[in-house]
Amino acid sequence: MRRGSEALVALGLTVVLGLAFWLFADDRSVGDDPGPDSAPVEVDPEAAARGEVLSTDTGCLACHTVDGTPSTGPTWKGLAGASRPLASGETVTADQNYLTLSIVDPNSQVVAGFDAVMPTTYVDQLSEADIGDLVEYIQSLAG
Repeated sequence: MRRGSEALVALGLTVVLGLAFWLFADDRSVGDDPGPDSAPVEVDPEAAARGEVLSTDTGCLACHTVDGTPSTGPTWKGLAGASRPLASGETVTADQNYLTLSIVDPNSQVVAGFDAVMPTTYVDQLSEADIGDLVEYIQSLAG
């Protein structure tokens, strides 16, 4: 019986140490892990400034906010680099490719909780440089 309890203690200690190693790997605690909801975003400040002006001139801010307030479309505050649940059930990261696609083909990846109401006419109205500037502006609102 004594040998059985020693084995049980050894097994328990192994499980506890394994769990502790898993939780604290890379010197992180569970509460400090940023998780998959964020990724670092680099921004060209001049392009972001042009994108800010363009977002007002083209009417983007009639449906999107930059302060986190809910609206017709998803807020741009904290969007870039974040994990986005889609109406399809998939989850994507709002990286540069996703943001660009959301402008040129907005109904291809609709964010969960929102309707597919964004017009597709922007692809005909905006140059490639304009779209890049808008993406830079959205990325500037990540932090």
